[in-house]
Amino acid sequence: MAKTSVTFLGTGNFLAPDRYWNSFVLDGTVLVEPAPTALPHLRRCGLAVERLDVIVISHFHPDHTFGWPFLLLELLTTHGDDRPLFVVGPPQVEAFLADMMRLAGVPNIQRAAHQELDLRYVEVDGSWQEAGALRFRAIEVEHVPHLRCFGYLFDRDARAIGYSGDTRPCAGLDALAAASDVLVLECNGPHPPPLSHMDTDSVRSLRAKFPAVPFVLTHLGDHVDASGISEVTVPEDFETLRI
Repeated sequence: MAKTSVTFLGTGNFLAPDRYWNSFVLDGTVLVEPAPTALPHLRRCGLAVERLDVIVISHFHPDHTFGWPFLLLELLTTHGDDRPLFVVGPPQVEAFLADMMRLAGVPNIQRAAHQELDLRYVEVDGSWQEAGALRFRAIEVEHVPHLRCFGYLFDRDARAIGYSGDTRPCAGLDALAAASDVLVLECNGPHPPPLSHMDTDSVRSLRAKFPAVPFVLTHLGDHVDASGISEVTVPEDFETLRI
């Protein structure tokens, strides 16, 4: 069974200590989290923007979304074969991104994109859904009380690649891990209460619940040390794993 290529454009948290903001690409065609540095890091990793078929957003915090204006402008100049580009995200994702473009002072880019690109927005609903060739399911997780956040299951050649999004320990994360063959999991590190992220202790607890599921840690804070936790991989920025 073929493994999935996962290229990490960044593996850091909101503050990006010694790492860039969390973002990764599946098999060169699915960008998960349009982080602020997603565009230059796609170039650095040799991944062509015009090959992207789907962009996936877990929630609307800026470290997960503020690369959108730059990606959209690049797509206007490269995505020229009339293929649709799917944007998957929480409810109101289209309105949120449009508001971002207005606040950034570049609504002209938004208008041009909707005239020249076949942009198709897909709001998650908790069921198995399709965005072009990507089959996925979103599972809501708990992050911060004022914002809905989702983890994802990505169907890759009959294997489920899980992604936690930003989360703390919760029933949604347990459901996500239970359904995953491998889980890309955030580990922000020590965090002041109320807890809104995973730390190494909560990663250990999750491993004890799901010992058969390998973890790949991302969205890393400073001083995160996963040594001693079995079946855990900690990638570096710009590293590609086969999972």
